[in-house]
Amino acid sequence: MHPQRHNDPVMSQAQRAQEARRLRDRFAWLNQFTDEELQQISFCETGSEMVPGETYFDISHPEVGAFVGQEGQLIPEDGCLVRKGSIPETLWNKLTAYPPRR
Repeated sequence: MHPQRHNDPVMSQAQRAQEARRLRDRFAWLNQFTDEELQQISFCETGSEMVPGETYFDISHPEVGAFVGQEGQLIPEDGCLVRKGSIPETLWNKLTAYPPRR
């Protein structure tokens, strides 16, 4: 299951809320986020090319932390990547602050 793109204008408010619940069910660490916050997340399309030099975060592997996309690098099939420039900075900071790093 891959998350739907939350900025899809075709999704109703009920569908967006359902998607937020699915994300929390799949990734328990997202329970600290509100429905409104989760609805602001726009996921990268699987198989598309990353923007070289742009920062990404994979919510399916938060322990990896943020990383920079390289030329020719593709969005992996098993990832749920978020591009830093696609969400509000406060939400990006909250996403990348978890889990706390030792």
